[in-house]
Amino acid sequence: MANWLSVSLAAEKYGISKEQIHEWIRLGYLRCSSLDKDPYEDPDPMVDAEDLEKSLEFNSTKSYPEDDATIERVPKEHLNWLYKENARLTKANDDLLEENYRRAQREARLQEGFEKMSNLTHRILSLNEKVLNNDRKIKGGKTTAWSFLCRLFRKES
Repeated sequence: MANWLSVSLAAEKYGISKEQIHEWIRLGYLRCSSLDKDPYEDPDPMVDAEDLEKSLEFNSTKSYPEDDATIERVPKEHLNWLYKENARLTKANDDLLEENYRRAQREARLQEGFEKMSNLTHRILSLNEKVLNNDRKIKGGKTTAWSFLCRLFRKES
């Protein structure tokens, strides 16, 4: 069941402005009621406290009274430093992302080159195996890779 409060009482209780509550009524975040008038024309309609609490939670507006005891002041110099530091870190992050992208592209090219070299090595080894098998058939003897290479590079006069 709805717990109805007037806008002025709700503003005082939850520490938010009446204008903010009227804006939430206009946006449809809060249910409102007025006895004799249209609630949108009434300067102080009744609002549902449960809806108001949900809106406060959703919009992360604290329900503290707006006095200096609850507000922390930050010097402008510190804010300026924070903005500059944020910009510097954002640029550094962008630079690192770009460097990471370049390295990923280089790694892809290296992987492609490695695969080509691997395929060529496989082809060379298979050709070597065929040559050795043919040589064995011809000589009928046992031939090793080392003896094959020695015969291959030996000059015959």
